[in-house]
Amino acid sequence: MFIRLNIVVIGPEPLVNEICQIATEFHEVTIETLIYEAVEQSALLVENHHESTDIFIFAGPSPYYISKESLPLESISYYIPFEGSDIYRLLVKVYEVYHDYPIISFDIIDAPYLEEIYEEIGILDTPYYLHSNKEDIVDSNALVDYHLNLLKEEKVQVIATTLNSVYERLKELDTPVFLIKHTKAQIRDTLEKAILKGKKQKKEEAQMIVLQFQMINEEKEQNLHFQHECELMKEKILQYGKHLFSNMNVTKNHVITLYTTRGIFEKATNRRRDFTFLKELNELFSVKVNLGIGIGNTAESAHYNAKNALEFSIQKGKGNCFLIDEQKRVHGPLGTLHSIDYTLLNSKDENQSSLTLRKFYAWLSIIRTKEVTTREISIGMNTSERHAARILKNLCEKKIANIIGKESISQRGRPRVVYEINLIELRKHVNEKRKDEIRSISSNQ
Repeated sequence: MFIRLNIVVIGPEPLVNEICQIATEFHEVTIETLIYEAVEQSALLVENHHESTDIFIFAGPSPYYISKESLPLESISYYIPFEGSDIYRLLVKVYEVYHDYPIISFDIIDAPYLEEIYEEIGILDTPYYLHSNKEDIVDSNALVDYHLNLLKEEKVQVIATTLNSVYERLKELDTPVFLIKHTKAQIRDTLEKAILKGKKQKKEEAQMIVLQFQMINEEKEQNLHFQHECELMKEKILQYGKHLFSNMNVTKNHVITLYTTRGIFEKATNRRRDFTFLKELNELFSVKVNLGIGIGNTAESAHYNAKNALEFSIQKGKGNCFLIDEQKRVHGPLGTLHSIDYTLLNSKDENQSSLTLRKFYAWLSIIRTKEVTTREISIGMNTSERHAARILKNLCEKKIANIIGKESISQRGRPRVVYEINLIELRKHVNEKRKDEIRSISSNQ
């Protein structure tokens, strides 16, 4: 299905214009802008923006952290980071002007990126200053004073800032200042990530949710008082169904079933944090009610998950609420401080895990090594690095693998962790798992 996303871009006009220009490459988005002169205005702009918004894109980390508490809970938010390519471009411009690398005062960028770049271009001996508390609330005037003081004390020769308002102020004072700007690739990469997440969220919001309420009598006999309370409780649950815009309500054997969408449910329960409705029901009546919630891509799968979730809630005691999602993860008891989530494992999952470990052991035997990285496993076993990381994490927990160091820094990118595999213990583990599978098959025949 075609998904259209509403994106709001927040930042100073020059940076917002650049972001909007790149955003025109994505035909599934509608763009609005919130422009400020000083970064401190960003939170107020977000608070006063009442239009429906799927994604907020900030021109940098500073406006994001200032506005974080004002963002709507259901919206996705990203900021465009200042990373390697942005800093390289700045240093190229500085070198073009000075034909050397002067002492620079930076702000609002990550120290590791800066140190790594200085090391890579061979200027670690050149000192620099960095104001890098990007998660703190930024004071533009204080930041201007910070840079000017360093310049007046002749500790630095050039200023490089990420904030347009600071850049404009310093330029008016005729100081040697450069604005660190995002590369088009960095903007495009952030937009792609945000749009992918936005599409995923929209699809999830369209998923079906089934809520099954089971009324339970503490007395053995279902007397007139029980029946009367059930009718009152039924009315309240159906009223709650209207709050969820539930388009179908089924009542059978003291079980009330409501159907809605995930988006409506998440909003009504404050992202599954608010189940005061269920608590109030159980406090109001002597009849207790349990709730099972199921999420699925179809009404049938959601109903199946809700039925199983209801059984979980009844097993845990009266008045409980559990949820099973589309990936068969169990969440609960919801509405309490002790809520946890875990996956419902079955024999198929166990067999798949065992098959993966046998494949891993066979691959290690072929290449005749016991030292590997996630990247090597990914290439050798034709799988993702994330899956490779899960394999190694599992083996580390079983004391079959352990971390022994990192790759040589001559490799491209950041060095990866190197793991050492105990091949003898791995072989034992694989053989034991295989024997368990055979015994399981035999017992089922």
